[in-house]
Amino acid sequence: MSDTIQDLYDSFSTQMEPIQADDRYFRYLFEMAQASDTTLEQKREELVKVIDEEWISMIEDSLDAINAIIEKPRRFITTEEEVVPVSLAKKISADSVRHLSQNTQFLAPSDDGGIHPTKILNVNTVETYDLYENRFVYHLIQRLLTFVDKRTDVIFWSTGNEIRNRFKMHSKIDDAYEEIEYNVEMTVKNRQSFAENDADNMETFMRIDRVRRLVMALRNASFCQIMAGCAAVRSPIQRTNLIMKDPNYRKCYQLWQFMERYDNVGYTIDVKDSEMAFDDEYMVQMYTNLINNYAVFKSLTSDDRNLTELESVHRDPVKPKFVKEIKEELIASPDIPDVEVRRVFVEEVTQAQLDAEAALECERAEREELESQLKAWKVQVHALTDERDDLADELDMAATREQAATQRAQVAEAALEDAKGSLEDAEAGKRAAEADAQKAREDAAAEVERMRAEATAEVDAALADAAAKVKAAAEAADARVEEAQRDAASQVDAARAACETEVAGVRSDAAAAAEQAAAELTQVKVTAADAAAAADERAAELESARDC
Repeated sequence: MSDTIQDLYDSFSTQMEPIQADDRYFRYLFEMAQASDTTLEQKREELVKVIDEEWISMIEDSLDAINAIIEKPRRFITTEEEVVPVSLAKKISADSVRHLSQNTQFLAPSDDGGIHPTKILNVNTVETYDLYENRFVYHLIQRLLTFVDKRTDVIFWSTGNEIRNRFKMHSKIDDAYEEIEYNVEMTVKNRQSFAENDADNMETFMRIDRVRRLVMALRNASFCQIMAGCAAVRSPIQRTNLIMKDPNYRKCYQLWQFMERYDNVGYTIDVKDSEMAFDDEYMVQMYTNLINNYAVFKSLTSDDRNLTELESVHRDPVKPKFVKEIKEELIASPDIPDVEVRRVFVEEVTQAQLDAEAALECERAEREELESQLKAWKVQVHALTDERDDLADELDMAATREQAATQRAQVAEAALEDAKGSLEDAEAGKRAAEADAQKAREDAAAEVERMRAEATAEVDAALADAAAKVKAAAEAADARVEEAQRDAASQVDAARAACETEVAGVRSDAAAAAEQAAAELTQVKVTAADAAAAADERAAELESARDC
């Protein structure tokens, strides 16, 4: 049993060797095949798939800019104006007063003869992230994830290298009995395993996986949750001042433009074609296969077996035609063997094949040159397309500004008309308001006088009450002071008597101590006199001893 394809080939060659050496009919067919008009072609095509890292680098360079934007997204304060009942108004501003003076229909008389507003303009300030630039970044992240996912799936499963071995054989054998035409074409593709592909492109695969995980993190960020459901942003992107001048937004704009024009799968295929030579063993095996296939086919079709006819088609009869022109060529000797004639034919066919290959090579070189020119033209087309898009964007922005200016002019005219009508209403309202205000001022002055009198009376009463309370508090404080003085005097007398007693005791103790010290001093003086006498006596003795 064969374990490999090489073992199978060796077994097949070993079994065919006796037949090739001993069978006469095989040798006859082999010589016929060698002398036949045979064309052999063997090519080796290597397909090396190279991952295009341009899109990976472009995304990696843009991720920091996107992160910087979504960490601190821009926002602005918008105002919402709504006319509500006075009880529901949260804040009264100068705009509210101005609106009320222009809309006197919201003023109503009160029960006390004055006026009060029934409705008023409420102005709320709201913080929002719904900017065009934020919506642009949000949809850029959504498109970026789709862009990366498509290329990730294709690259991870389709970037293995391939080696294709293509073999072609065409042979035409003609003898006195039959004509044999033999055509064989075989292509064997050897694909790179997934493990080998991963090992060759591990660094690039890790970059792609990192980019995909970072893009997924961007889509799950709080910024995308805030901007979910916002209005869509489509090409062409408006070139606002922020997008064009801020480095981070400009990087995002360049990434959007890149994804718009990048239509490649994500990898390229380098193809290398090689013509393979045929050695003697190869030729013997090819002719052996030809003979084997011929023997099988001939034996099956010549056998008297009952073959089932699947389909029979009757074609139009073929009408033979006379050859109108015969070109003769003189040769030196008419005794040229068939093998030599076939050799000449083979050489002519080979030369024609070489000429065709040379022409094909020239066409290939021209095609490569045309492809390079085409690539250069594509680059120019992309540049012109970008320039055209930029001009179109500027034209759209100009048209938008013109339309906005027209709308503002129309709104201004309408506002002017409304202002004229409102001015007339305001003048009438002003006169009515002045009359009401005069009456309200008079009522307010009377009310103020009344409230002032009441306040004066209440102040006088409070002052009298406060004076009484102050006097009572002063008397109580004087009593407490006198009592405290009496307590302090008694405590001082007691302390003084105690001090005098203690001083007398101390004086008596000091006198006794002084008397004792005087006695001790007298004793010391006596002792000193005795010592002096003893010293004088000793000195006299020493003097007498010295005289002797």
